[in-house]
This record gives sequence, C-alpha cells and structure tokens, in this order.
Amino acid sequence: MTSEDQARRSRIGIIIAAASALTLAINDVAVPFAYGQGFSAPTVVFFRFVFLLVSLAALLPLVGLSYRLPRDHALHALGSGIAAGIATLGLLGAFAYIPVSLALIILYTFPILTALFESAHARRLPSLVEFLCLIVALAGISIVIGLNEVTLSSLGLLFGAISALGYGASIFWNSIKLRNADGTVVSYYMAISGVATTALFLLATGTFAVTQAGFSGWLPLLVTCFFFTVSFIGMFKAVQWAGGAPTAMLLNLEPVFVMFLAALLLGEELSLPRLLGSAMVIGAVAVSEAWRNRKAVAIEAAG
Repeated sequence: MTSEDQARRSRIGIIIAAASALTLAINDVAVPFAYGQGFSAPTVVFFRFVFLLVSLAALLPLVGLSYRLPRDHALHALGSGIAAGIATLGLLGAFAYIPVSLALIILYTFPILTALFESAHARRLPSLVEFLCLIVALAGISIVIGLNEVTLSSLGLLFGAISALGYGASIFWNSIKLRNADGTVVSYYMAISGVATTALFLLATGTFAVTQAGFSGWLPLLVTCFFFTVSFIGMFKAVQWAGGAPTAMLLNLEPVFVMFLAALLLGEELSLPRLLGSAMVIGAVAVSEAWRNRKAVAIEAAG
C-alpha cells in the first residue's frame, strides 16, 4: 500500500471514528428508555453484545468476509473483547457507588491512557501538543457533564478506573496486535467474548431482568442495540485504519453529541458553560487532528 493510500485510509478512519461517536451518543440517549421499560443495566449490556454478534454473523457473508481469523489474531480479538466487556461492567459498578457524572469523567481518561500505552509501546513520550489536547478535551468533557455532587467511594473509583483501563487497553490492543486484521471480523470475535463475559456476570449476580410489556417495551432496547452495533463496528474499523490514539481522541466527541441530542430530543438546557466545554472538546480534537496530519506530512517528506 502506498503512502497516499495509507493517508486516504487514515482520513476515512477519522470520519468513521467521528460517526461512531455520534451513533454511540444516540445509543446513550436511548438507553434510559430501555431501563424505563424494566430492563436492568447488565441485561441491556448483554443484549447489546448479542445483537452485535447476530448482526455480524449475518453481515460478514453479505460483504464477502470470512468468519475465520488466523489463530493468533483470533486470540487477541477475543482478549480485546473481554477487556471491552469488563470495561462496560466496570462502568455500571462505578455508577452504583459514585455519581454518574464522576464515573463518566473517570471513564474519559481512556483516550489519555490509550495515547500513553501507544507511546510506551513506541518507547517515546507523547508530544506536548498531543498531551495538552487530551487534557483540554477531558476538561471540556468535565464541564459538559458537570459535577453537581461529589461522593467519593474507593470501590466506585476503582470500578471507574477499571472501566477506563479496559476501554483504553482494548483500543490499544487492537491498534497494535490487530491492525493487519479486518476490523469487522475482529468485532465479531470481540462480540463472542463480550456475550460470554456479560452472560457470566448475569449468572453470577442474578441481575437479569426484562420488560413485561410487548413489542413496545422491547423497542427502546432494539434502538440502543442497533446504534451500539453500528458504533462498535465503526469504532474498531477506525482503529484499524486510523490507529488507536486518533480514534480514542475522536471518541471524546461522544459526550458533546449526547448534550446536543438531549437538548434536541429531550428538551435539556444548553447552558453557556456546557457550550464552552463543548467548544473546548471540539477545538482540542481539531487541533490534535491537524497536528497529527502535520506530523504525517513531515514524516513523508523526510522519507
């Protein structure tokens, strides 16, 4: 593949990452409606992975892809899926002990962790611009989410850290060990281990709960499952084409999209501080991407 082809794939990967952040935000807005119908949070997570698995089982033959991965790639994909499943369950655990806003702010340290993991793997320090953009994005997310109350619990903080570490590790894992594998097939294997991980959690905790209503009760769950599936497949395709750290940076846009969707669909207020926080996140993502492109051009010119 030529450097021009790689650059084009990277640009497409960035667009896919941004689209994944948007569809993940739609999933976030739909999830409370599923809870309102009687589904427990772990049950929603389980069905999202089941929907992802079934969708990919149907999709792969339609797009001419095999279910098979080389044994080494398959093991890495299954391991990455376990990390993603644990990350999701860790976030639910954090919600039980600390305010949701604090848990989400801890979660969104995962782009910083992903960049640090990749820097450690490459045996280099993150550039100052790259690190500052990550910090500004996290600060902007903190403003968007807000902290109305702070209840500290060591267990809640631990669960939040496990969630951030799990997502950061999963994205890093794919960016290093699975860049040469098709991201859609990789997502299929990750869905398998995601289903297994969440099913074991449900069996161990006895938290499985579904709606007693008919189709109308299941509809919000189907909506969140659909948009989760689109975002998950897109996210790891973006990791394949653009890399782990750039994809994680674009995913910082998810809370911003949630804020605007909640204002549009649920009538939530767009306050000035939240708009300022959104501008910080968008600005940090834009500067980070411009800096990454500048570095890529400089490296190509030097080579």
